[in-house]
Amino acid sequence: MEPEQQPVKPIPRGGSETILLVDDEEYIRDFAIRILTQAGYKVLAAPDGKQALELFQANREEIALVVLDLIMPRMGGKQCLQGLLEVDPSLKVVIASGHTAVGPTGEALAAGAKRSVNKPYESHELLQVVREVLDTE
Repeated sequence: MEPEQQPVKPIPRGGSETILLVDDEEYIRDFAIRILTQAGYKVLAAPDGKQALELFQANREEIALVVLDLIMPRMGGKQCLQGLLEVDPSLKVVIASGHTAVGPTGEALAAGAKRSVNKPYESHELLQVVREVLDTE
């Protein structure tokens, strides 16, 4: 008897947009940068909310989407989300979290984030969620 093969998921379409990736864990940040750049995206990265706000304000015109971790030192994701949305209320933000869509993740979604993606990242899911959010008006 042969083992059952899982259907191969097509790789979600990439893009050339600029994404601001915010995560305090260097190995997770590096992994996500690699996934996104291989799909054609330009990635700016910040290790905390404070640096993310500075990067966003300096590059606001080119950043199409922010992937934002919730739990970080110095300035957490919830406070960073509020700051980002004060600067640009229409900004597309994806929350990255190891938590379910209730609690902190649910609060961030209610505060204006568009979607969430699970950590640790699964390449396919990250690319799919990023593309779907970028393609929405």
